[in-house]
Order: sequence, then structure tokens, then C-alpha cells
Amino acid sequence: MKRTVPEWVLALLITLVVIGTYLFSWYPLETLELKTYDLRARAAQPAPSSQVAIVAIDDASIQRIGRWPWPRGYVAEVIGILARQEAKVIGVDILYTEEDLNQGLAEIRTLKDKLEKEAAGQKTGQLSSLLDSLRDAEERLDNDAIFAAALQETKRVVLPLFFDLSPTADGTVKADRMPPYLKANTRDASGISFPTAAQILPPIEPFAARSLGLGHINLQPDDDGAVRRELPFIAYQGKLYPSFALQVALKYLKVDLSRVGLDENSMTVGGSQFPLDERGRLLIAYGGPNAAATYSFFDVMNGKIAPSAFKNRIVLIGLTASGLGTAYVTPVNPSMTSVDIIAQVVGAILGNHAFSRPAWAFPAELAVMAGIGVFLALALPRMRAGRGAIVSAVVLMVWNGAAIGFFLTQGVWLKLVYPSILFIVGYAVIVSRRYLLTERKKELVEADSIETNKMLGLSFQGQGMLDIAFEKFRKCPVADPPVKELLYNLALDFERKRMFNKAAAVYDHILSAGDFKDVHERIEKMKVAEKTLMFGGRGSGRMDSTVLIDAAETKPTLGRYEILKELGRGAMGTVYLGRDPKINREVAIKTLRYEEIEPDLLADVKKRFFHEAEAAGRLSHPNIVTMYDAGEDYDVAYLAMELLTGHDLTEYCKKENLLPVDEVVRIVSQVADALDYAHKSGVVHRDIKPANIMRLDNGDIKVTDFGIARVVTSSRTQTGVVLGTPSYMSPEQITGSKVDGRSDIFSLGVVFFELLTGEKPFQGDSIATLMYNIARTPHPRARDLRPEVPEYCDMIIDVMLAKEPEHRYQLSSDISSDIAMARLNS
Repeated sequence: MKRTVPEWVLALLITLVVIGTYLFSWYPLETLELKTYDLRARAAQPAPSSQVAIVAIDDASIQRIGRWPWPRGYVAEVIGILARQEAKVIGVDILYTEEDLNQGLAEIRTLKDKLEKEAAGQKTGQLSSLLDSLRDAEERLDNDAIFAAALQETKRVVLPLFFDLSPTADGTVKADRMPPYLKANTRDASGISFPTAAQILPPIEPFAARSLGLGHINLQPDDDGAVRRELPFIAYQGKLYPSFALQVALKYLKVDLSRVGLDENSMTVGGSQFPLDERGRLLIAYGGPNAAATYSFFDVMNGKIAPSAFKNRIVLIGLTASGLGTAYVTPVNPSMTSVDIIAQVVGAILGNHAFSRPAWAFPAELAVMAGIGVFLALALPRMRAGRGAIVSAVVLMVWNGAAIGFFLTQGVWLKLVYPSILFIVGYAVIVSRRYLLTERKKELVEADSIETNKMLGLSFQGQGMLDIAFEKFRKCPVADPPVKELLYNLALDFERKRMFNKAAAVYDHILSAGDFKDVHERIEKMKVAEKTLMFGGRGSGRMDSTVLIDAAETKPTLGRYEILKELGRGAMGTVYLGRDPKINREVAIKTLRYEEIEPDLLADVKKRFFHEAEAAGRLSHPNIVTMYDAGEDYDVAYLAMELLTGHDLTEYCKKENLLPVDEVVRIVSQVADALDYAHKSGVVHRDIKPANIMRLDNGDIKVTDFGIARVVTSSRTQTGVVLGTPSYMSPEQITGSKVDGRSDIFSLGVVFFELLTGEKPFQGDSIATLMYNIARTPHPRARDLRPEVPEYCDMIIDVMLAKEPEHRYQLSSDISSDIAMARLNS
């Protein structure tokens, strides 16, 4: 007889394997451990520091001042403002390693030098005046000189430098040729093994020499890409360079770099001790996703921030705008900028906050895993199943509670994943082995009987004796997938014989062992077969015709939604009032008729429909109708969306029912905001018209049918038929060119004109004439048709209805911005 492996041997093997993964930091388990560290770090985050502020070069500043990079004089100007407002230390997290390339300045210098040479000995009043003007222009355009002067004048600016960290660098080169301004920001190397750099990238000499201090901005993410540690020092050419954050904190605390205490396991700054790991790194105690008060660069430059906001504080200037700089993953924020991380580190140093992984953590974790291994090998096999589960759960909770408690109260990081994995896997293997050994004999005895019942059931089913076949199949384990398949086929045979109650009984038996295929749906269809709603089959000859099979107390359904009544019909299909029975919510359900689609295009249209529905479903904006669901039932594709109470704008396009101009402007502004959000999310509407804009009873505006126009127009089948309204199409839609958000802007311009005047800007007695006028003919002015329309409305409409997309607004948000500005000035 084959001998089995003893349980203590299995426990020993599992323990050795898990300890091996621990010693070699196996990536999957190490990543899981880091994630648990992040959870603990978020729970233990200290209070944000009130001594640090950030002046952010954000999206708003870029939009108002101009594209990056800016002239360095702008940053110098803000440095001067902060200095006058008594900021104690200013950190500029922008690396200036090259001189400013200014063609205009170079030309002026060339011209000035040439005039000085040619005019030597011929000084006249006119020539001297010209040379003075050139010198003045040179001074105004020399942004490097302006920035250097700001550094010299304020004497409180810390600048960054950067290192190339190469694994082959040995750091043995002496620093005898190091420039003085670099030497002033170094200290002698200690016995700690700090990361060693192969190359340094400092600021240009005029900046570095005039700065208050220099510090590196290198970050070293963990294997999973997250930044959890700070490099307080980097070794280069026999010297140690502090980090930018440490240098800023030292200058604020007025602690000299040479007085920072360093030993094998810690760093001391002004009486506060910070633990370091074996590579000289500091675990960052993040103070939440926003650890410092943040102000816009533009607001500071224009005096919109109170001077007291920066008095006696550390102020960090850095990039936070989208697309500029690098965003890092951190335990508290999946997208944190470099200047935000620096603010976190500075705040942690000033507040004496730090997490640690002490030297005793490693042997303690090994001891815990060894103890768990002993428990799995000797204690667990001798316990009954219930008692073993209780004891195991208690031990697991005690270990995890201790690890979490140490972190939250002492800031000590103990790796809890490896012992937990050892416990869970070991328990599962030992208990499963015990169960398998006791059940194996029983399974062998039953196997022959199961196969016999399967064969007898199939034989009776083939002879049409379905009831007897069901009895045989019931003796087989229903949890077995092949048995479920046999039962499912038997239920289908019951359906074919219209024995719906028996088919439902078979389906119920299948569900006793869990879900299988579409069993739930088939049970419902059996129960409400006489109440089923079927939507227009192919070739039905009617648009969205419905057929009720016998009377029913239950409402007809489409997918999971109950259909209450028809609300209306449109080019793409019918709109129904529906109800989601799971949450008792009324919804609007729009359908797409398949019978109008050519058979060879059906698969592509279905794919496009659900792709567009998915894109539109991701949109979440107060002026865009919310889409809840999309599905397919009985050859009908449907969308379930927010039910709106109000009217579309078509009734306000008649001259006798025009809205006030201010209301029209408000509506257009809100629609523009909705389109801007959709365009930035990668969704183009393609069919903006009054019928697709709802004005709710409470005055809110909602844009409907995002992405649907693209599906409908791509699936039209009849020659010459255009689904939608050509009057609102853009020139590029008419010509079949590729469209983007600017096409929606043109269509919104048509709607804007029509709401103001009650007439469309482009008209024609045929579709060909209409399309020609849209593409070629200028539109009339709204003021000519309605004198009370403000001048700015015509100006905005002129830009929106430009024939060439490049001449229109490029962003929909520009429309609402221009409207707001015009209304403010009017």
C-alpha cells in the first residue's frame, strides 16, 4: 500500500518555502506586504505641518500665464514677493541646469557689441542714447540675471540638484576639484552606506553660488513603483550631499549640515532622531494626501494671497500642472507630485514624525514563522476540526493585531504578510489533506454508482421517458459540471414538450448547487411565459412592434427592467418608461431596432453600440444624463438611463415661445460645460440639437444621447436616408471628414442661434441646398432677427459657426468662459 507523507513533514516543507520567499523578498508576497504597509501608513498618518506652504505652478497658472517653460524672471518675481512677505525659507523645486536660451537677447547683445566696436571714438548723443536703450533691453530680457539677482537679494532660496545613481559607481574619487558652491553644501562621508552617484547635475553657477543651499531631488521608488522612502544623503566624490527636503528643513531650523548626527541606524536633526534602514534611507511618514497649504502661482504673482499666509513659513515652489513633471505613487495618494513629496518630508522632519524598521524586526519575524511552523506540525494535527479552526483564527488575529498595533502606536513596521501566508497555506494544506484522506474511500465507492445512473438517465431520455431520466440524474452529484450539463439538456427537452413546470423543477435542482449558464433567466421565462414581451423581430414590418403572449399580472420586461409604458419614438427606436425592480427606480429605456440594420452589418453595429454605450456610461457630469445600464434582449439593444421630467428645447425654438436671452445664454453655457467634460473624456456627441437637450422642470439642463448618433448613422440601410437632423450638422460631418469636439461646438452654435431667433442659421429647400449653405454660405446675424440680442452673442456665434474647425473654439470650456466674461462686462 502506498504510504502517505506525514503531516509534520508537510508543515516543515511549507514553513521552509515561506521563509525562503521571505529571505529573498519574493516579489508577489513583497508587493502584498507593501500594500498592507500602505494601509497602515494611511491609518497612522500624522497631522499635516502648518509650517510648510506650496506655491503650485498648476493648470490654472499655466492657462493664465502661458505655456511652460516660463521666463525665469516670473519665478524671480514670486521669490521677491515671498521674501517681502517674510517667508523664512523658499525652496524652488525647478532644476535650472542650463542657461536660458533667448534668441532676442542674443540678437540684442550681438547688435550692441557691433555698435560699440563701430562707434569707438565716435560717441555722439544719438549713438549713446541708442546704446543705452540696447543695454536697458538686455537687462530686461536677461532672465538668468534677473533670477540670480533675486537669489542674491533674498538670500533665502534653496535650489535643487540631481544625481545619476549608477550601480557601478564606487564614490572613491576625491573632491579636491569640486566648486566652492558645491563644497559648501556637503559634509564628510560617514560609516553609513548611502547610495552612491556617478554624476551630478547642479544648477548653473550664477544660481548655485547665490543660493542659500543646495539639495538633491532624487527619489527611489520601491519595486512596485511607490515612493515610501527618502534618501537623506547621497555620496558623490567622497562627500555626502543632503536631500532637498532635508536642506530646506535645516535652513528653517538654522542647523548647520555638519551638525546633523549620523550613525549606523539613525540620523539626528536638532535633537530629533530619525531611524534609517541598512541603505541609509528614511521611511516617510506621510501626513495625508494634502500635507501643506497650497496656493496658485498666478494668485501669488498677482497679489491675491494675504501676506500673512507665508510669514515665517517654508514656501516650496514647484510644478503640479498636468503633464509637467512626474507624478509618483505614494501610500496616501496614487498621483503625487515631487513638490508635494518634498513638503511631506519637510513636515515630517519638522514634526519629528518617522516610521522605522528596527534591527530586531528581522529575527522577530523569523521567530514568529518558526513558531507557526511548530504549531502546524505538532499541534494542529492533534486538534479536532472545530477547535483547530478557532485556535488558528485566534493566533492569526493576535499576530496581525500585534503587527498593526506596533505600527499605529510606535511607528514600527513588522512584516505581517509572510507569517500570515504561512499560517493560512499551512492550515489549508493540513486540513484539506485530512479531509481528502477520509473522503477518498467514499468517493471510490460512489463513482461506479454515479456512472451507472448517468448512463440509465441518458437511455431513458433518449426514449422520451423524461420523468424517469430525471429520477436517475437526481442520484448523481449535481455539483459535478457534467451532471449539470445533463440536467440542463433534460430541462430543454421538457421545454420542447411545453412541460414548463417540470422544466422549472429541473432548473431549481441545478441551482441547488450554484449558478449555471442562464438557468435563472430560464426559470423566470418558465414562470412568466404567458407574460413575455417580445420586441419587433426581423422583418416585422413595424417599428418597435410589441407582442404580448396572453394576459399577465406581471409587467413585460426588457432585460431586468419592467416596461411600464411607451414614452415616445425617434429615429433610432422607441423610448419606454421602465422600472428597475431590484431598487424600485424608474428609468428611461431607449431601444435600437435591429430589423432596420443590414444583416452583414449587424455584428459590427452591436459591437459599436455597446462600445459607445460604455464610453457614454463613464460620463458623470451634472449636465449630462446619467446612463445606468446597457444590454440586449430579444434582438433589441437597449440603454437604461436617468428619467428626466421636463421638455427638450424644440418647443423653445418657435418665435412665439422664445426664452429670454439670459436664459438662452445660461443654457448654452451649461451645455458647453457638459461637452467640454465629454470631449476631455474622449467622447464626441455628433448630434447636438434641441431635441437632445432637456430643460428640466427645476431649470437644470441635461444633454442626452451621447455616442448614439455615431451608431445610428453608421447603421442606416436605406439609400438617401439620413438619421438625425441635417440642419445641425457641421461642415466636416457633411463632407464625411473625421470629426472631433469642434463639430459639437458648431452644432451648439446652430442651437444657440435658433434659441435666440426662432430660426435656423442655415436653410434650404432641399437637403443638397441645405448642406451647401452649411458648408459655404455665411450665417445671418442674430441681432438682425431679434434686436435685443446682445452684441457679444453674435460674436460668440460667429466663432462657433466658423466653417473651418481651426477657426472655431478649440475647447467647449472657452465658450462658457467667454460668455461669463461678456456678461460680466455688459
